[in-house]
Amino acid sequence: MNATPPEPPADALHGSADPGADGGPGMSADAESAPGADPGGRLVDVTGRGRVNLREGVPADATPPARRSRGWTGRRLARILAFQVLYEMDVAHHSPGAVLQRFLDGDTDQPFDPDNAEFIHGRVAPEAAEYARDLISGVLRHREEIDRVIQERAPAWPLRQMSAVDRTILRLGLYECCHQHGMVPVKVAINEAIELAKLFGSESLPRFVNGVLGSVVASQGGTPC
Repeated sequence: MNATPPEPPADALHGSADPGADGGPGMSADAESAPGADPGGRLVDVTGRGRVNLREGVPADATPPARRSRGWTGRRLARILAFQVLYEMDVAHHSPGAVLQRFLDGDTDQPFDPDNAEFIHGRVAPEAAEYARDLISGVLRHREEIDRVIQERAPAWPLRQMSAVDRTILRLGLYECCHQHGMVPVKVAINEAIELAKLFGSESLPRFVNGVLGSVVASQGGTPC
């Protein structure tokens, strides 16, 4: 992965991640809506790609009982799923719905490997899958706005010069801070983005993510965007 730029000057927000503090339902999985409608956030407009259907070709959630993966809470697992889907879409331009379903259809019997901790082991609970879809569709829907905020808070590092890992985690963190604050406390959103940075990024990425997100929140007087 590419080297991470130094953190921008910002009042950092500190605190350990609280993976169980923001529980709650994700978006529902209703039947397909009429053409042209936006069925629960499944249809999103992506610059340069047009309208993307996150549910296209995605069957209903499997009926067998779900197994919690690695002891992660549903929301953290959803963030990991969303990161992996958005990262692959950024790098390889694959369909987000197809990528998500590939992860959901992965080998559910594969044992946990501590040397490959970011791999999702076991069947994903329907609630985690739905919240992952919510995060993916939200980031794509608000990506231009989110990218503009990132550029304002890290002007020395154009998005194209950041690694795909860095900008994907920042996009997810800013979406939760600015658009999910009714469901997720801002401090939890920042801490969870830092946890993603620890899991997927370079050694300096957690500080960089903390600095950017902390700067955004501080600029709003400590309130969500």
